[in-house]
Amino acid sequence: MRKFQYYLFPITFFCIIFGGFLIHVLTVDRSQSEMENRPLESANLSPSLKEFFSGEWSKQVESYVSDQFPARDWWMRDYVFFQRAMGKTYLNDKYAVDEASGWIISKPAPAKTEQELVSFANDLQKLSEELATNNIPFTFYSLPAKATYSREPSPKFMPADAGIENNTNIHTLLTTAGVDNIKLQENMTDNFSAERNFFKTDHHWTMRGAYSGYEALIATLSDRLGEAVQPIPYNEANTKCLPNDLAGSWNKILYMTVENSDQICYNEPASFATQFTIFDGTIEGGVTAPYEAIYGRAKHMDPKTLVNYADAYSRDFAELTIVNKDYDSDKHLVVIKDSYFNAIQFHVASHFKTLTILDLRYLEKDVISYLQSMQPDHVVLAYNDRNLRLMPE
Repeated sequence: MRKFQYYLFPITFFCIIFGGFLIHVLTVDRSQSEMENRPLESANLSPSLKEFFSGEWSKQVESYVSDQFPARDWWMRDYVFFQRAMGKTYLNDKYAVDEASGWIISKPAPAKTEQELVSFANDLQKLSEELATNNIPFTFYSLPAKATYSREPSPKFMPADAGIENNTNIHTLLTTAGVDNIKLQENMTDNFSAERNFFKTDHHWTMRGAYSGYEALIATLSDRLGEAVQPIPYNEANTKCLPNDLAGSWNKILYMTVENSDQICYNEPASFATQFTIFDGTIEGGVTAPYEAIYGRAKHMDPKTLVNYADAYSRDFAELTIVNKDYDSDKHLVVIKDSYFNAIQFHVASHFKTLTILDLRYLEKDVISYLQSMQPDHVVLAYNDRNLRLMPE
C-alpha cells in the first residue's frame, strides 16, 4: 500500500500529461476562432533550420498549443467569468462591462501620434489630388464609432478616451491640406444618442443610428453634387426586428458572457428587394446576386440562430456594383468603406443610378488608377472615426 502511495503522484501526473497530449492529438484543429474573429495557429510539422535555430519555431509551437488547446473556448469563457468575479476592470485587457445594463465599453484609446495623423492625412491628400487631375471630386466622411461616443456607464477611474481628439485633429489637418471632409456626427442633429445609436455588445451602430448617419450623409452629399437628393424619411412602420440574439463583436471576444437586450432591426422600403441589379464585382464581370443574398441574410435564418453583424446586414465584399432602376440622380457614386457602411449601403444606392462600393482590405487593385479608370461622378471615403489608416485594419 505504501509503495502504491509512493508512486501515486508521478502516475497521476503522467496520466494527466499523456491524457492531455492524446486528447490534443485526437482533437481536430480549427482554422478560425469564431469568438475572437481571428485565424488560429496551425501545426508546422516541417520547420526549416532557420526557424528551428532562431527560436521562431518554438514560438509557433507555443502559439499552436495555446490556440488549439482542447475545449479552449470553454476554458476562455470560464476565465472571463473569473475576471468578472475578481472585479477586474478591463476583461481580456479590452473591455469594461456594466453588469446592470449589459453595456460593454472599450478600453480608452490613447492620443494618436502626430506621425500617424499626418500619414493618414497625406494619404487622403494624395488620393484627393490624383482624382482631381481627372476632375473627380472626393470627400472624406468620418462616421461616429461606438468606441468614441459610447463611454458610459464606465468606472469613474477610467481614463479619458482620445477618440474625439484624434478625430478633430485629423479633420483639422485635412482642412489645412484642402481635402473636403465631413465629421458626420456633427450633422446627425436628431438628438445624437449613444444609447439609441449603438449596440450594447457590438462595436457597430444600430439600425436607428445607421439611419441617422444615412440621412446626414445624403444631406451633405446632396450639397456637393448640386442636386436635390432627399433621404428616405424614417418610417417607424417599416421597422422590423428579429427574435434572434445578436452575437455582438465585443461580446464574442468576451465569449458571450454578457447578457443584454440587443435587437437586430431593419428599416427599408419594400422596393429595395426588386429595384436593384447587384453585381459581385464589376458589371463587366457579370456575376449577379439577389438582394436577400447580400443584405439581411439573418432574416431567413432559424429564429434560434445566434446572428452576427455581417449576417444581420452585409458581409464585406472587395467590390459591389449596384445598378438602380428607380434613381433620383443619374450620377455614378463610388464609396470606399469599412463595415459601418454595410447597414446603409442600399439606402444610399437607392438615390443613384450606379453605386460602386470598395473595401480596400480585400480589393487587389491599385485604388487610385482604378478610380481614375472608372471616371465616377464623386468618390466618398467613409470610415468610422477609429480607422485612421487608408488601409483599414
